[in-house]
Amino acid sequence: MHHLQFPSLQAVFRHFCAIAAIPHGSGNTAAIRAYCRETADSLGLSAKEDAAGNLIIRKPASKGAEKAPAVILQGHLDMVCAQLPECTKDMQTEGLDLRMEGDFLFAEGTTLGGDDGIAIAYALAILESDTIVHPPLTVLLTNDEEIGLLGAGGLAEGEVEGAYLLNLDSEKEGEFIVGCAGGARVDMTFSFRREMVSGVRATLSLTGLSGGHSGTEIHRPLLNANCGMAKLLSSIAVPMHLCTWQGGTRDNVITADATASVLLAPQDQAQVMAALQTCEQSLRQQYPEETQLHLAIAWEQDVTCSALTAESTAVVLEHLCSLPQGVTCWHETLHMPKTSLNLGIVELTETSLLAVCSVRSLSDSERDALAETLCRAAQSHGGTARCHAAYPAWDYVPDSKLEQIACNAFTACYGTKPQVLTIHAGLECGVICAKCSGLEAISFGPDLYDIHSPRERLSIASTVRTWKLLLRMLSDIAAISDGQA
Repeated sequence: MHHLQFPSLQAVFRHFCAIAAIPHGSGNTAAIRAYCRETADSLGLSAKEDAAGNLIIRKPASKGAEKAPAVILQGHLDMVCAQLPECTKDMQTEGLDLRMEGDFLFAEGTTLGGDDGIAIAYALAILESDTIVHPPLTVLLTNDEEIGLLGAGGLAEGEVEGAYLLNLDSEKEGEFIVGCAGGARVDMTFSFRREMVSGVRATLSLTGLSGGHSGTEIHRPLLNANCGMAKLLSSIAVPMHLCTWQGGTRDNVITADATASVLLAPQDQAQVMAALQTCEQSLRQQYPEETQLHLAIAWEQDVTCSALTAESTAVVLEHLCSLPQGVTCWHETLHMPKTSLNLGIVELTETSLLAVCSVRSLSDSERDALAETLCRAAQSHGGTARCHAAYPAWDYVPDSKLEQIACNAFTACYGTKPQVLTIHAGLECGVICAKCSGLEAISFGPDLYDIHSPRERLSIASTVRTWKLLLRMLSDIAAISDGQA
C-alpha cells in the first residue's frame, strides 16, 4: 500500500494500511491487538488487555484540558471476513490486498475491514499526536464485536470510566446514532440418520447475490441465499435425499451464496430441472434488485452416496421455509425496522444440520419472543435450539449534553445540521453504558458502503471530513472546564 497517495491524514491511513495487512477476523484478533498495544507501548501510554480480549489504552489530557470531562473513544478489533467465490485468499493467515479507485478504498476480492478498522486507525493517530487538543482519553478497542458483541459483554463494570463515549462504528457521514436494536443468536440443530442411496445427484449453486449487513440492509428486497436454496429445493415435487448444504459463515450477514446437492430417481431428472428453472424465474421476479443472481445445476449419473432419508429431507425444508426471513415488525413512528430475522448459516454435516439465525429488535421483549418462537419451531420439527450472545437495545435519551456538543461541532464543520437517529444494526454503546454509570454515548463514522460483503469500500474524502469532525468534538469537550459534563 505504500504506492497509494492519500490527500491527507497520513497517520490515519498509515495505521489503516498496517491494520489491513494483519489478519483480524472475529476469533483471530491476537495479532491486531498486539499491534495496537505495541503502538501504545512505543508512546509510553498505559495499555491493558482484559479477560475478554479487549484492549484499554489511556492517554492524559492535552495541556490545559486536564479538568475537562473524560472521553472514551471506542471501536472494535475484529472484522467480518467475506470473499468472492473465486478469491483464493486465506483470510485467517493473509492480509488484504488494498486498492484505490477514485475516492474509494477497497480490498480486492474480500471485505475491507473498514468496519471497524477505521476506528482503530483514528484512535491510534490521536494517541500518537502531540498537537491534537483533547480531554482525558480512554481508547477502548473491543474484541469479537461481529459475533455477538462478546468483548463489550465481557467488559467488567468500572473497567472504563468517562463522561462521554464516542463510538466510531457507524457507516454514514452526516448521521449521529443515538440508539440501536438489541440482538441475539439462535442456533438450531437437527440430528439425522443417513443412509446409502443411489440415483442421479443434482448439485445446485446459487451465487451472485448482493449479501450485506443484516442490520443496515435487512429492510431491502435482497434474497438470502439460504432462503433461496430452500425455495428451490422445495419446488421439487418428487422424493429426494439431501446430501450436502453449505450457505453462509456469519449469522449477521445476509448470505450471498449457497450450495446444496440432492439425490433423485433418474426418471425424475427432467421434471426436477423444469421445476428448478421455474422457481429460479420466480426468484428473479420477486427480487429484481438481484441482477447478478446465478443458479448453476450440475448433474451426475449413477451416484451412490450417504444422504438424508426422504422424510428427513422434507422436515429440513419445511422448517427452513417456515422461518420469517427479513423484517417481521416495522416501527411506524421511527419509520424503520423494529424486529427482524436473518438466516445467516446453514450447514449439513455427516450427523446433523445446523441453522443459525440473527434476531434483532428495538424491544428486548420482542427480541426474546422471536427467539423463543424459533426455538419452539425447531423443537416441533425434532430439533434442538439454543439462544445466546444476547445484547440489549440502546435506548435513545433525547437532547443529551453530548448530543448538543456533537450537533454544534457538526454545524461548525459542515454548515448544516446532522441527522440524529436510531438504527436497526447492533452497536456496543448500550452494553458499555450499562457498565459505566452516567455515561452518555453517540456513534458516528465516515461513509462505508456494502459492509460485511466483498464490495465493501471506504470513502477517502469522507474519512478526511469525519476526522476533522472528531477533532472538533474533542477540542470542544476539552474546552469544558472543571469536568462539568
